[in-house]
Amino acid sequence: EMDRFQLRRTCMKRYSVVQIGLGARGITHLKGFQNHQARIEIAGICDLQPERVEAVGNQFQIPQERWYRSAVEMLEKLQPDILSFCTLPDTRLELVQLAARTEVKAVCMEKPMATSLSEAKEMTEICKEHHIKAVVCHQHKYLKNFQILEKILKSGELGTIERINAECQPWLSQLGTHYMDYAIWANSGIGPVSVVGHVHGKGLLSDSHPSPDYFLGEAVMANGVRSTLQFGYFSKKFHSHAEDYQASVYPIDFWEDDRLTVYGSTGYAWAECSGSWGAFTAATNGSILSGKENGFRDELEHPIGQTKYTEDLIRWLDDDAQIHPCNIQQAFAGYEALEAMCISALEHRRVDLPMKLELGGDINERMRRELPEVLRKKLP
Repeated sequence: EMDRFQLRRTCMKRYSVVQIGLGARGITHLKGFQNHQARIEIAGICDLQPERVEAVGNQFQIPQERWYRSAVEMLEKLQPDILSFCTLPDTRLELVQLAARTEVKAVCMEKPMATSLSEAKEMTEICKEHHIKAVVCHQHKYLKNFQILEKILKSGELGTIERINAECQPWLSQLGTHYMDYAIWANSGIGPVSVVGHVHGKGLLSDSHPSPDYFLGEAVMANGVRSTLQFGYFSKKFHSHAEDYQASVYPIDFWEDDRLTVYGSTGYAWAECSGSWGAFTAATNGSILSGKENGFRDELEHPIGQTKYTEDLIRWLDDDAQIHPCNIQQAFAGYEALEAMCISALEHRRVDLPMKLELGGDINERMRRELPEVLRKKLP
């Protein structure tokens, strides 16, 4: 049976999109847009590196007059419906401001959504004020194994959900913001109301995605579900990989070493961005079921999940009620919870949400000042 999206797409508006940032993630976004050519036109591409613009322009057969090196020039000239950008975190706010100034209808941005809570809040408020439908690319929930996890959750096989754990070898602002969002997603969109946290190590605070070397947080969700989150070198390893912390060498297996586990009264289930999943539930007859689907690295060549992510963006543009699962409000709730855990670590107290007085400080700058040096090392 053809769903409403398929039935109506041939007679509905075609949206124009521009892509800023043409690295691996930018190309994946373009593939997702290209897979919806009936509804989306790639109006322009932009990157500071002209060789990237030329290579990507030729790859996607985009006319040369649509190639840009200036985001401002491209947005002001083309006035697109959708702005997609894959840039470093410290440029997010100015691009959202540019989107508002040029009356863009939707924004797609990478994670983390900002480098400070005040920036994240300002971006969220700009999008609300200007009616911009903004999504943050916490896109692993579109991987097939995460879809399997979602099906298990909706089936009721786990009974009453009690705890949601996230463990990642990559650090807080790399995969941590992903997995905070997935914890909220797995909890039916219900976020934290109170948190505590621990952080240590300041080496990665100078990274392009600044973070403490290790992060540990405990969140109490509004429905009483608990969530424990660990990001960084001290987290549990689920796979072997030969990273070199001192040389900043991280193999692909390192970036895919993560796990979201949901525990209920009648079992548990988990998924990783590598594509692996497992379940021990009321329906598995005393056995542990497991499998391996296409993972994050497979998305680079065959962006099945990114295509579904883009389809949900089109649905939201068509219908205000079809809110995207990666919407900026949920992303901000996760970002605020993570920053609250960092504040808890530095001030040795519980932090309740939403925060008020804390808003406006630079938590990364505080951690640079206050955290002692701790050597990252491989653990048994």
